[in-house]
Order: sequence, then C-alpha cells, then structure tokens
Amino acid sequence: MEKNLFPIGRVTKAHGVKGKVKVDYFGEDLHCPSFYREIFIEDEKGNPESYEVLEAVPQPPRLILQLKGIEKVEETKPLIGKEILVEKDAFLKLGEGEYYWIDILGMKVETREGKGIGKVKEIFPTGANDVYVVEGKRGEILLPATEEVIQSIDLERGVMKVIRKEGLWEDEDEV
Repeated sequence: MEKNLFPIGRVTKAHGVKGKVKVDYFGEDLHCPSFYREIFIEDEKGNPESYEVLEAVPQPPRLILQLKGIEKVEETKPLIGKEILVEKDAFLKLGEGEYYWIDILGMKVETREGKGIGKVKEIFPTGANDVYVVEGKRGEILLPATEEVIQSIDLERGVMKVIRKEGLWEDEDEV
C-alpha cells in the first residue's frame, strides 16, 4: 500500500445489479464518505487503482457506493473483500483537540516530566471514550483518551504527553 493512502472501509458485496457495492465503513459518521470524490482500491497486483465516487448512500451500518466505470454486478466481483483507500489530504479537517487514529498510532507517549512510557500500538472505542493501548517496557498500558489523562498531543513531533493517574502505570513503567 502506498504511504499516503489509508483505509476507510472494505467492500463486502454487490448491491443490486447495476454495479453498486456495499461497504463496511471504518468511521463513525456514515455521511463522511460523501465528501470523498476519489477513492482507491488495490487491483489484483496490489497497485492502487483510482475510482471516482458517483454516489455514496448511508445504509446503516453500511454504505452503498456507486463508482464510475463499475456498471454491472459482474464488474464488482474483483472489488469484493478489498479495502477502500483515500489520500490523507482528502480527510475532513478536524476541530481542535480531534485527531485521526492514524495520527495517534505509533505515537511516543511521555509523562509531562518527559519520561517515556511507550508507543501507542492500538486504539479501541468504548462508547464513552477511546482507549489507547501503549506498548511499554513491561507490557501493555491502557490509557483512557480523556482530558484528565491526555495532557497534549504534538502531531509534528509525534509525542503524546500524559498525566499520571492512580492505577494506570507504575514507576517501573517509566524510562
């Protein structure tokens, strides 16, 4: 996969006979994909192929896409099971204090005093807030993505500063 392309969903099956496809969308807001005019799907050789999005219709919990050049159900078969990719520049601009998961994954985590704890290796939603799984020197540390714990995120430096709360990690976890 090219470095500037990121997955936003996966084609699951054809929808009808006119070339539309059903997509499991990885985001929360099913209306967001309507902003993407160009998507990429890897061909059989693994090269990203560009498709123009003609229509994106939310059908919770999925999305129905009509792609230019895909007009028959038979033409959808090579797309089934493939991830839908978009260029990072096409992502919607987020508000202050909002971040895409791809920006957080791999980020270095430090205490506000500058001691290292590890790197974010996984993120999972819980309903109330996301939880960052940090791979530290003694194993995994689970950090709730709340203002009480996350002091700052510096995307340019790739560093997340955190505030220690009782029970989240021990002195031995800090480097």
